[in-house]
Amino acid sequence: MNRPSTYAQRVRARPYGPREIQAGGVTVWFHGPFAVLTLTGETTLTLRADLEEPPISADLADLFSSAGNELAACLPHPGLLVCEQPLSDDTPNALHRFAVRPESDGLILTLEASGRTIHVALTVRDADRLAEEILRWAAPR
Repeated sequence: MNRPSTYAQRVRARPYGPREIQAGGVTVWFHGPFAVLTLTGETTLTLRADLEEPPISADLADLFSSAGNELAACLPHPGLLVCEQPLSDDTPNALHRFAVRPESDGLILTLEASGRTIHVALTVRDADRLAEEILRWAAPR
């Protein structure tokens, strides 16, 4: 999944999309078997998820479904998400934590990667929408 040629071949093999949705501080671009998530908080980070990998598609949908029910949740395998841009010159792009928790004024999605932490605001409705779209897109075509 990490090599550009493999990415392009897999997108062409499942020629549907693209579709883009905006939900709070998260923009998701679905194309082929991939979801590209751009998280915008105090800074921006873009991640790619291979929705043909059952653990990541189910885990992302579960995380956002839990958030939609106003429950805290954490992605069990955040390393399956790929950072699309370098986080710094001297550290590898390692995603350590991808979690959501309820707050008094909505939900906070927290991402920790290579020494950086990003907090993104979401509503319950945003979380439900993201869960539905991920499940729909990950379903076999």
